[in-house]
Amino acid sequence: MIFRLSAAAFVAIAALTAYAVLADGADVVELAQWLRSHGHPGYAAWLAWVLLSPVVLAATALAVRRSPWPWVVAVTVQLASLVGAQARAGHLVNGWSWALVALALLLGLASLVAALGDRSGPPPEGLHS
Repeated sequence: MIFRLSAAAFVAIAALTAYAVLADGADVVELAQWLRSHGHPGYAAWLAWVLLSPVVLAATALAVRRSPWPWVVAVTVQLASLVGAQARAGHLVNGWSWALVALALLLGLASLVAALGDRSGPPPEGLHS
């Protein structure tokens, strides 16, 4: 239950972040191409991740019962993305955005602990001791 709640809230924050980027009115495809052509492929990749992260996070959250590791990787990338973006461009956004990043950190870490800790139940077929 803790995993479902924290993961759902974490995915919602990712969706809110993607919406904020899209609602800004910029042509993100054109912006990504401009960033790449001006020697900033990392920023172009980050922009693509921000837009795709809600889908990736939702898909990996649904698969966490099979294996938590895709969720661990996706959450780690998202947290690094949020903290990195806030540290690099925090002066361009409202002051309250640090609070959203802190909330995302708490929810992301809670979901990781829940995903890795909730491995109770019988072992998969073929792993009986």
